[in-house]
Amino acid sequence: MKKNLLKIASVATLSLVLAFGMLSCKKEKSDVKTVIVGTGSDSKLYCYLDEKGELAGFEIDVMKAIDELLPQYKFEFQTFDFKNILLALSAGKIDIGAHMYESNPERRKNYLFTEYGYNDFSKYIVVLKDNTEVHSLKDLVGKTAQASTGSATGAILQHWNEDHPNEQINAVLTGSLTTEQIVAAMKNGTYDAYFTNIPSFNQTQKEYGGIFRLVEEPISTSPSYFIFNLDNPQLKADVDGALKQLIDSGELAKIAIRDLGSDTTKNINK
Repeated sequence: MKKNLLKIASVATLSLVLAFGMLSCKKEKSDVKTVIVGTGSDSKLYCYLDEKGELAGFEIDVMKAIDELLPQYKFEFQTFDFKNILLALSAGKIDIGAHMYESNPERRKNYLFTEYGYNDFSKYIVVLKDNTEVHSLKDLVGKTAQASTGSATGAILQHWNEDHPNEQINAVLTGSLTTEQIVAAMKNGTYDAYFTNIPSFNQTQKEYGGIFRLVEEPISTSPSYFIFNLDNPQLKADVDGALKQLIDSGELAKIAIRDLGSDTTKNINK
């Protein structure tokens, strides 16, 4: 009888321990907050679908590295056309915008930016290799230049035309275009120029046999940042802390070298 009582007591104790453990696990899981990251899926090197149909690229890898340092969050990705990411962020459908966002006064009014840039995203004019006339933005007057809707380069073209009513650039603002679409439009003369960064230019030159020329001086020099809603300062602060760890440890530079072919993180926060 005594043995039976001891057995029953042991089983009861074990049951309580297991139950407590399950509650503890449940509490730990419930304490992890899901964060929706809005990004793109057709920007080679940065955010694109790989051969398995999975998101890949520098933006994705940096976000995943940040997520690893923040156990209180679980990052999930949703893809949008570039111009719709900010709309989704404003509507509260996503928590972070991750698509090589550059800083400008209009965006600063509406969104929070990370304290640190994570990538040099200076933009350059690109023309066909045999085009020797274009050396600056002024040389695009009377010509057609493509830029993405909502992009910093699109804003630069619009500001140029506002400031130079008698020297207009035909600015064609489009949704996100693939490299193949841009190359085809440049070849057939639809566009005289477009804008890109050095890693993307190098990749395109490699894929298409060096048919383009990069104008030496950038039209904009800016790091890229992750952006947040104005009412989400805690998430921004947490991401800032993790991003600083990646910068200080050299891990961010390693990701850039692996994904972009060079360290595009040097000197951007000095």
